[in-house]
Amino acid sequence: MGGQSLFLLTNMLSFLIVVKIFTPEEFAAWGFYLSLMALLDGIRQGLIQNGLTRFLIQYPDQEKSLMGSALALHLIFIGILSLLLFVFAAPISTFWNLPEMEALFRYSWLTLLASGSLQTFYSLLFAKGKSRVYFIFNLAYLVGIGMVLLVLLSLGKPGLLELLWGQNAISLLLLAIGLRLSNWFQWGLPTLPWMRKLLAFGKHVAGTNAFSLLFQKADLWMIGFLLDAKSVALFLLATKIIQYIDLPLTSLSQMLYPRFAATGRSQNTNELNLEMARGILLLFVLILPGVLLVLIFSETLILILSTEEYLEAAPLIILLGLASLAKPWGRVFGMALDAMGKPQINMHMLAFSLVVNVAANALFIPIYGVGGAAFATSLSTVLTIGLGQVKIRKYLEILPFDQQLALIKSIITKNLNLKTP
Repeated sequence: MGGQSLFLLTNMLSFLIVVKIFTPEEFAAWGFYLSLMALLDGIRQGLIQNGLTRFLIQYPDQEKSLMGSALALHLIFIGILSLLLFVFAAPISTFWNLPEMEALFRYSWLTLLASGSLQTFYSLLFAKGKSRVYFIFNLAYLVGIGMVLLVLLSLGKPGLLELLWGQNAISLLLLAIGLRLSNWFQWGLPTLPWMRKLLAFGKHVAGTNAFSLLFQKADLWMIGFLLDAKSVALFLLATKIIQYIDLPLTSLSQMLYPRFAATGRSQNTNELNLEMARGILLLFVLILPGVLLVLIFSETLILILSTEEYLEAAPLIILLGLASLAKPWGRVFGMALDAMGKPQINMHMLAFSLVVNVAANALFIPIYGVGGAAFATSLSTVLTIGLGQVKIRKYLEILPFDQQLALIKSIITKNLNLKTP
């Protein structure tokens, strides 16, 4: 988790620069661009990364062919998307009435290649158990980005393109160093059978990631369509703060998934329930302090991270923070379905969640504005995770909610050496 904390701390530095020195319109353009890049990279990760991790564990003797096949798919995906975004940069920017985005979309290839490839490299480090190396690379990333920001600020107010080039240049440099120095991976030529297998497994995970990210970004995009740039900026700030509160969900998922994958290979439902309980407990314990922080000090956090212009985001942060308490269950359920070879079920559940979220936002945004978006997203998050608790039991032998809580309580009692009443 330390490495992922450093990675998000680095992103926070860039965020602080953007929110403090750029106009709300520029901040909105930057946020929209990054949200689309996150969506596309999430699809790429699902299409290639999860299947690669799973197959490397199951077929270690096929590593060369697997790595070569995954690399080929990775580059093909980035090439096609970069071309499409370059061609349609102007129409997309015009649709959202954010002309600042057009120049950013012309360089989407840089973001997808640099950041996407570095994230894939990090996932492979986890699959190989190289958590210490992962930490060192993220520390280097933090130092590198910090130096780039200092140089840009010393030259005056940087533009969005300068910020984009600075961040991704460091990513490419670290990636080159990592691939040059590492001997942990075996590379070979791609093969059509493995490319087909990766796509066959990954298409459902990619769909799951797409629906999950669309669920997270639908409110932002609907605010942009129905409201104004100031509302977009307020919601961006609120969701950015929640992103750091949700750090355990993003960082530990990369470490937990290989354990779920190993459990899925054994098809041991008792072990799966135990791993799920441990995962839920760990994520909940780590996310709780952050939620309490935003509930008590939301306005103080806004003033630290931005300016008084964004104080209206305080109630949005509180609503979204409360909903985060349900996310450990949703994240663990999703990983369990993927690990047990049922990614299509996870995709269907997230598709339903997306429909609920879009409908709720369409209902509440016109009435309550940006606050309606926060309420709609929080409501749909809790509702769909609750319904998912019921639906997942049709496909996996998962304990009911009350028994899950009892198992979590027993884990706490055992580790703390407490006596049960």
